[in-house]
Amino acid sequence: MDKLSFISFMSISFPEQIIVFILGTLFIGKKSILKSLVNIVKVVFISLLMSALNYIIRKYLNYELEITIFSMLLFTLLLIFVLKYRFYEAISLSVFGFLLILIIEIPMSLLLKNLLEITSPADLYNNYSKLVPWVFSVRFMQIITIILLYKFDIKVFDMENSNIKKKEFYIQIAVYLISILSLAFLTIIMAKVLIFNDNISESSNNLLRMNICITLFITATLTVAVRDTYSYYKNKNVLNNNELIQNIDLIYDMITQKNYREAKEALQNLKSHINKN
Repeated sequence: MDKLSFISFMSISFPEQIIVFILGTLFIGKKSILKSLVNIVKVVFISLLMSALNYIIRKYLNYELEITIFSMLLFTLLLIFVLKYRFYEAISLSVFGFLLILIIEIPMSLLLKNLLEITSPADLYNNYSKLVPWVFSVRFMQIITIILLYKFDIKVFDMENSNIKKKEFYIQIAVYLISILSLAFLTIIMAKVLIFNDNISESSNNLLRMNICITLFITATLTVAVRDTYSYYKNKNVLNNNELIQNIDLIYDMITQKNYREAKEALQNLKSHINKN
């Protein structure tokens, strides 16, 4: 994409930035943010700024992975400072938004490579008869994915209703996100070799395709593990809250019955329990 003019680059990058945000937002369960006009304006601003910054970054960084990592860091910071996302929310949105884009683009790109007879990045980005169908096909699938996520409320988190404060939860989620991101970068490398390199042998081609499928399967498994980890800690938190309410009701009954000594002991036990958890 570094061969494109600024206008052409923005026309591709700007919609993609918005789609990354929407996909990530729906997938982490914060879709109510899309119902605010003020937030939508902020999202448009972030997307425009990110697209312009990506254009500049590509002038100074040569490798796609460097560009992707740097862009994700900038995107995460903008989410934190402009939209006031919490750190783990911004990181999760960036990772899962990027992951969903990847899951859509790689199969579509491999399919379109043969249909459009794409031989190299220059052949794609300098030939609008190939670039336009490629962009519209990928965008169509991305929009379909957004509709499915929204309609069926598919999500890995429910961050709008989350109040988990366990340090262990965030450590586990961080490990999962790093693993998912590492596999995503590995998939990008293999996909680019498949799409833009016609000099590899048939056996290497098949091996790369198989490795991409395995990597995507492991990534999907890790994503399910993230959801299960979240559900476990959320349910555990609900149980702790219910237990706390029951103890408060019990202490209230003791005070009503003027059993102050038992109430004092119960309060001390409750305090110890809260400090431990």
